[in-house]
Amino acid sequence: MKTFTCYGVRYVNRTYMITNSSKVHRFLSTKLLSSTSHRLKSTDPNLANSGNATTSITPTGLFTYAELSNKSYIKIRGPDAPKFLNGTITSKLLPHFIKKNLTTIETKTDDGNDSNIPKEIPEFDMTQGNWGLYQDSGFNGPYVTRFGQYTGLLNGKGKLITDLIVYPTPLLSQDATLMKYPTYLLELNNSIITRIVSTLETHKLTSKIKIEKLDPKEFKTWDVSIKFENIPHDVENPWIDNILNPIQLMKTPEDAFAFTESVISTLFAGHEDDILAMYVERRTDPIVQLDGAAPQLFRIVTKNKVEDISKLFNQQAFPFEFSFGKVQPSTFRKFRFHYGFVDGYEDIKPESNLPLELNFDYLPNTVSDNKGCYVGQELTARTFSTGILRKRLIPVKLTNWEKLDNLIKNQVVNPDNETNCLLEVQMKSTGKEQNIVDKTMAPNPFTTKSPFGTSNAHIAKKLRKKRPVGSLIAHEGENGIVMMRTEHFPSAFKPDGKDHGQFYISLKENENENDIENGKDIVGVVPKRPYWFHDWQRSN
Repeated sequence: MKTFTCYGVRYVNRTYMITNSSKVHRFLSTKLLSSTSHRLKSTDPNLANSGNATTSITPTGLFTYAELSNKSYIKIRGPDAPKFLNGTITSKLLPHFIKKNLTTIETKTDDGNDSNIPKEIPEFDMTQGNWGLYQDSGFNGPYVTRFGQYTGLLNGKGKLITDLIVYPTPLLSQDATLMKYPTYLLELNNSIITRIVSTLETHKLTSKIKIEKLDPKEFKTWDVSIKFENIPHDVENPWIDNILNPIQLMKTPEDAFAFTESVISTLFAGHEDDILAMYVERRTDPIVQLDGAAPQLFRIVTKNKVEDISKLFNQQAFPFEFSFGKVQPSTFRKFRFHYGFVDGYEDIKPESNLPLELNFDYLPNTVSDNKGCYVGQELTARTFSTGILRKRLIPVKLTNWEKLDNLIKNQVVNPDNETNCLLEVQMKSTGKEQNIVDKTMAPNPFTTKSPFGTSNAHIAKKLRKKRPVGSLIAHEGENGIVMMRTEHFPSAFKPDGKDHGQFYISLKENENENDIENGKDIVGVVPKRPYWFHDWQRSN
């Protein structure tokens, strides 16, 4: 068996192995996917009790992709690029090298060995060399990566202007000039790119960086999904040990470069130079952890000459056949909405939501609670500190969603109305609401008696309007995302997991109780329990 060492990483027949870990990880290991008759352990208790805890599986591959035409890029290059971005976006891109004092309490294993304690990355000059991105949180502590990071850009009041992806670029290169300084691509929607360039220039001041708006014709952007089919849902997803865990073990730029090179040369052998940047989707990590058959998603930036990214894919790296499908971007958008994720300026209204309301605190390394000063940091830090957050984004299923599409197409919805009641989510009356008193609200002057001895109840009846439980942010077919007030979570997510038909969007300004009960002129809203819900319950 031929082996060689590069940057401290041992390669065995193009199989990536981390030699300084107690557990050997391989990227797309020929041991894991060694034959078309693949045996995987099952967690089915009935199967385990029968003495046959493995199942014979013949996996196949599914490569699904879509070309995105709505993305543009800003390049930031220079010695101060990591520091500048660290003070601009919500992710933490620089470590704090703090020497431990004598009072620091360290946790050790029973044998006194601290080898299992997450290790910090070694210090190096982060102003020199195109070294990648620092990631503050991994299962093995901080790490370095050359893959992109999903993050956000806030205004001074802590509201999200837009989400974005930051990529180290080029992904792989031996050109000393290109690799001299830290260099990053910022991926944003076309419609906001000019505004963001202006914002970044405002914050540049004396930073040693160059900010450049790139020609969109230089790039093509792709959403890619790679799925191993015929694998049971109750086994460990192959992507965990093949890419998601190894990424988090890279402690130096050299190791990160070597691992990235291994991934790209395996997936796109012979076309490595055409891959300019890549983001391994980490927002779906909890889903992949729970579902052995879940796909791994990627965002890939290629040279403009690439007409079809599936033609670059190296299916010979896998011991089974692949099928390919080109789809519309809406397919990936529908997938994201199914789990409650947003992506891009078109999904969310700028400067109207806090990053934590969009669940950035449940996404890996997307928002930091300890990196210090950055634009919009004060309100974000205060929200982390107090834990008070009155609304969050959740995924929903829409019934009769075609009616909503027709409403929008017919321009009944007023695009200039920032608080459009037609997109407000209401909750059906149960008769209990009148007994609920919000003690934080001031008394209603219209429910008190007049000093002249007459009642203002008739005025109150006219002015009274049910407070919405939330608002529909966006939808793709039946999959939508709703910003819901957290006080309604117990009603939305019943222990029995059933839909009780409580929530709806009225298609008329003047609601009629009979029409609501009969389902006429309404769009039903069925909340779907988000993957982070149990964590939220524990913290609240």
